[in-house]
Amino acid sequence: MKIRIIYFGTSRFAVQPLLALADQPDLFEVAAVVTRPDQPAGRGHKLSACPVAETARACGLLVFTPVSLKDDALVRELEGLGADAFVVAAYGKILPAAMLALPRLGCLNLHGSILPKFRGASPIQAAIAANEAETGVSLMRMDEEMDHGPVYDVACVTVGPDDTFLTLEEKLSAAATNLLVHDLPHVAAGKIAPREQDHAAATYTKLITREDGLADWASDGAATLERRRRAHEPWPGLFTYWSRGGFSLRLTVRKAAALAEEPVTPPGTVFLTSDGYPAIVTASGALKLTELQLEGKNPQDGKTFLNGYPDLIGARLGKTAT
Repeated sequence: MKIRIIYFGTSRFAVQPLLALADQPDLFEVAAVVTRPDQPAGRGHKLSACPVAETARACGLLVFTPVSLKDDALVRELEGLGADAFVVAAYGKILPAAMLALPRLGCLNLHGSILPKFRGASPIQAAIAANEAETGVSLMRMDEEMDHGPVYDVACVTVGPDDTFLTLEEKLSAAATNLLVHDLPHVAAGKIAPREQDHAAATYTKLITREDGLADWASDGAATLERRRRAHEPWPGLFTYWSRGGFSLRLTVRKAAALAEEPVTPPGTVFLTSDGYPAIVTASGALKLTELQLEGKNPQDGKTFLNGYPDLIGARLGKTAT
């Protein structure tokens, strides 16, 4: 007997699991997809669909894009679809109690960490920033608290030394897909019992903001900043400000390497490495800029950048645009 599902998701992480469910109609029936409303994007501010909305529409699935889940009409409409389970993956909103109570198998969440570690909105970024060697995906039964419910199963993923948010998200999405397709029939058959989390060991992550990309050269070391750059790719990245010619210019670090060496100069000072790249003094070590981007310009190799802006060497970069 196939499992009837309503799928909640927004980001790229949620695309592969949705496609896997839709591609196996003998096992699963995706009755509807609930996702984020189309939002203005780009310079023209044209409405743009999120990855899950694009995928669901391409598959010919019924799509809901509610502004709020606390809509009685929406709850009634979803109830009328008679889903066995709600599957949630990187949706971005908390499901209210009235919605959690609808499906007979409950609401299952694919969370991008090994719970109870890294609960919250940014588990993938947190794993990279914390220099974790391993992270994973947890398939859990949702309750009214954030990432708090009991866990059915976990799939582990290695965090590589060069992984960025984008590459680790892709690996975790693949792991989530395998976990869901394998375990959901067993959950429906009552063959897997969820295990309560160790709530005392829980750690939490926060919603990433633009300001999380602003480098503090005096407080953070080079290795920390390099991990943060990878964790925040493509947004908000790692950036700083350069006062040049009476203007404060935003300078984004696109690629970098942490160096143990540092000259005896204040943090934020740019110097030239022995192989011809700009590097920035940090609280511990230096950050070699192998690719950087000045606001309004295209990204450039660090050496090439110096051809046009040789005065970057010796400049003092800071945290403010004023």
